[in-house]
This record gives sequence, structure tokens and C-alpha cells, in this order.
Amino acid sequence: MGLVPVGLPLRVVVHAAGVLDDGVVGALSGERLGVVRGAKAVGAWNVHEVVKGVEGLSAFVVFSSAAGSWGSPGQGSYAAANAEVDALVAWRRSVGLPGLSVAWGAWAGGGMAGDAEVEGRLRRRGMRAMDPELALEALGQALAHGDTCVTIADIDWQQFTESTADFGTHPVFTRIPEVRARLDTARRSPQSGMRDRLAALDPSARSAELLALVRSHAAAALGHDSADRVRPDRAFRDLGFTSLTAVELRNRLNALTGLRLPTTLVFDYPSPAVLAAYLSERMSGSDDRASSALLPVVRSGVGTDEPIALVGMACRFPGGVRSPEEFWELLSAGTDVVSSPPADRGWDAVRSAPSADPEGSRRL
Repeated sequence: MGLVPVGLPLRVVVHAAGVLDDGVVGALSGERLGVVRGAKAVGAWNVHEVVKGVEGLSAFVVFSSAAGSWGSPGQGSYAAANAEVDALVAWRRSVGLPGLSVAWGAWAGGGMAGDAEVEGRLRRRGMRAMDPELALEALGQALAHGDTCVTIADIDWQQFTESTADFGTHPVFTRIPEVRARLDTARRSPQSGMRDRLAALDPSARSAELLALVRSHAAAALGHDSADRVRPDRAFRDLGFTSLTAVELRNRLNALTGLRLPTTLVFDYPSPAVLAAYLSERMSGSDDRASSALLPVVRSGVGTDEPIALVGMACRFPGGVRSPEEFWELLSAGTDVVSSPPADRGWDAVRSAPSADPEGSRRL
């Protein structure tokens, strides 16, 4: 009980600690998860252990995150840690202890979302920053109502639907009357008939329209006001895409086209023009294997048990060799391609060396 002030009645406990370490799932590790979980979930559990026997405790509040309610691109560790905090509070309530977990959206005025890059990403996903006074008023209402786990966020539903691939199936959303109305509107919108409309276009017109859509949504994912800053032939990497913004663009295009596109989309199809051509093939009903021919090489999985995986070469080859294949043949044959040092460099060793056999450069 060393954390509880001696001689003072303890009535309310608030745990608001948290650490962000964003990254796509493939880049996460046990260590990274441990850092995020330690501040959020382990810290909340430790506070629970300290105060679980305190008499007269009326509120045990933990700050969770909307990332744990419906997920957030690049926040796998943070979502998991906050879901664990939600479970702790649910368990406390089940054994008769007070508990409230509030999954917050973005707050204005700093805090966890105070980083400009994080704020920009949340805004592009439709998460508006809440006024702190309004957020605290909502917190008071949740306490007064005796809630266990609530989500409090200010959401631009139109923007959110465009950037969230599973918006129409996620139970968190489909149970909200305002959201159901938005879904009905979306189903009646021209976007719902996009596949048929694009299929009716000739290939060149379809590709042009898809290119405009890719550029527009790429600009939105990057936070640009205009698609003019997204050149059709420029690589997505050079435009500033990261793993997180790549997932965001994929989600937007999933929602827009109804396709199930891979998270590696912008790396497999590395420019807006190439990506638009790929989408045109997919939406015209062509076989996926045919669409893969749009690129000379499409990324694929590599076995993790290989001692060495060759993913690229950039070499100057000896002996007149002009390609990796010729170099491999030279190595397989055991050909000696060592020649004499150049005689015009002014080296003493060269002047004193015996003359070289001119045929020795390709002798076995």
C-alpha cells in the first residue's frame, strides 16, 4: 500500500499512462509489444493490485483507446494492450469492484495524439480531435451511468467510411443508428455501382478514371489537399509513403472498389499508373494471374529457413562477364579470370613483376 497516501481517504483512481510504438504487424516484436503493454496493461494491473483492498473506493478509471475498440492501422501493439486493459476492468466489475475503461479517440491540445504526424493520420481516418472540456463531460456521464467499457470519440463518418475497409461489417459500427443510416446512404451512392460503371467503359477510359481515383486517395492518405502533388509515374516510396500510409491507401481502395487488396499493394505496384492498371484488370474480371503480368516482378513470400536469400545484385563482373547468369557459369566452371595488374599506374610492384601470360585471364 506504499502508493496510497497515509491518512487520506482514497476515493478515485485514474490510470492514464500509455506509450505509442507504431508499426505494421510484420515489424513488431516481443520487445516492442512489451514496452507498450508495460505502460498500459501491466501498469493498470499493478495499480489494481495496490488498491483492490481499499475501502470506500468509488471509481477505478483506466484510459483505453479507440484502437482497442475497432483497431487502427499501425497500432497492433497499442490495440492489444488497450484491449487487455478493457478486460481487466470487465473482470473487476464481475467481482464487485468499481471499474470504468474509456476508449478515447483523439484529444485536442496535446496528449497521446499531440504528435503532428499522428494527428494527421487520425484526421485522415475521420477521427476529429475532441475539445478537452467536452471529453471530460462525457467521462463524467459515463461514471454517473455506471458504465464498464465505453468509447468516446468525435468521428467524421463520411471520412471514416472511405478509409476503413470493414466499416460495413464491424459490430461496433453497425449497432449505431446514425452509422446504419450512413451505410444505407453509401449503398445508394454512385460508388456502390462503381464496378458495373467501370466495366461499361472501354479499357483506356477505365484506366484513366482509376488513375484519377488512385491519385486522389493517395493524396488524401498523405495529407495533401490536391492530387496534383501525386504524379502518375512517380514511385509511392518517393512520394512519401510508409508502411502505415500504404495500409491506409489499401483500406481506401478496398472500400472504394469492393476488392480484397493486399497490404503490400503500393510496394507490389509501385506507382499510381501501375497500380491503376492493376486495378483496371481486377475490376474488369480478368484472372489475377494475368494482372500480375503488369509488373516484371511481383513480391512473393520467401522461405525463412533458407540460410541465404538473394534478393538483388549490382556488380561489376570480371573476365568479360555481362550478367549474373554468365557469372554463375564462370564460377561453376572454376574459370580463372585473374589478370596482371595494370602497367600504367606507377606501382613499383608492377614494374618489377614478370610479364603476364596474355591468355591467362581466362585459363582454367
